[in-house]
Parts: sequence; C-alpha cells; structure tokens
Amino acid sequence: MVVGAFPLGKLALLAIKHISKPIGNLIKRTAKKNPKFKELVVSPPARLYHVIDVRSKMWMLGLGQPRIIPPLNDTMTIQMGGDILGEMVIFIIGAALIIGEYKRQSRNDKMKHERHRMHREQLENRIVDLTSKIASQAKEINHLKTMVGFKRNHHGYSDASELECN
Repeated sequence: MVVGAFPLGKLALLAIKHISKPIGNLIKRTAKKNPKFKELVVSPPARLYHVIDVRSKMWMLGLGQPRIIPPLNDTMTIQMGGDILGEMVIFIIGAALIIGEYKRQSRNDKMKHERHRMHREQLENRIVDLTSKIASQAKEINHLKTMVGFKRNHHGYSDASELECN
C-alpha cells in the first residue's frame, strides 16, 4: 500500500539544483579566463542583483534609499553572476520544457476534437441518410396502401386476407 504520492516535484527541484551547479561553475571558470565574457555577460546580472538586494534590504529595515551602493569585487561579481546565469539557464530549459509540453498537449487536444467532430459529422450524415430512407419507405408504403385500396375497390375484395398469397 502506498502511503503518499512520490514527491516528484521535490525530486525535480533537487535534480535542477544539482544540474545548475556545474553550469554555474562552467560560467565562473569562463569568466575568470575571459575578461570580455565577464564584463558583458557575467557582471551585469550580478551588479543588478546586488543593487536590488541592497535597496530592498535598506527599505525593509526602514533606513531609506542608499545614496551610494558599494560595488562588488571581482570575486563576488564572478561568483554571483555565475550562480545567477546558471539558474537562468536551468529556468530557461525548464520553461522551454513546459512550453513544449503545453504545445504537445494542445496539439493532442486539437486532434482529439477533430476526431470527435468528424465522428459527429459521420453520425449526422447517417441520420440524414436514414431519415431520407424512412421518408422514401413511407412514400412506398403509402403507394402500396393506395394500390391495395385500389385493387380492393375495383376487384371486389372485401377483406385484406383474400389478397394474401398462399
């Protein structure tokens, strides 16, 4: 007996954290070796995060807005930027997977609705065909009744049992 549902969400988050560490480390190593990469890719998100972090902490403590925010040193910039970019890569991969799954599901739903629509159209066509057959058979029955009535009147048959074949 299963006690509870397997925590797939927690397992997925743990896997994402473990995957993001090597990506972040790769970004950090690249930033240490390549100053252009550090200045153009790694530093801007780290600096933005630092400014937002300092301002929000000052605001929560009720100290007002800081006039000057001390810049991060190179080591902290590379560390923070690598972590942020590693998490962003994982986020983008996760978002792409979710969007892909959504598109796959909507495509399957669309195909399912199309199959239902085609089945409904076939049923409607069968109903129309059966209705026309019933109408033609009703006409034929009426025609046969009139012929039987005509024979009765002209040949002197008084009972329908006399018309039956042996």
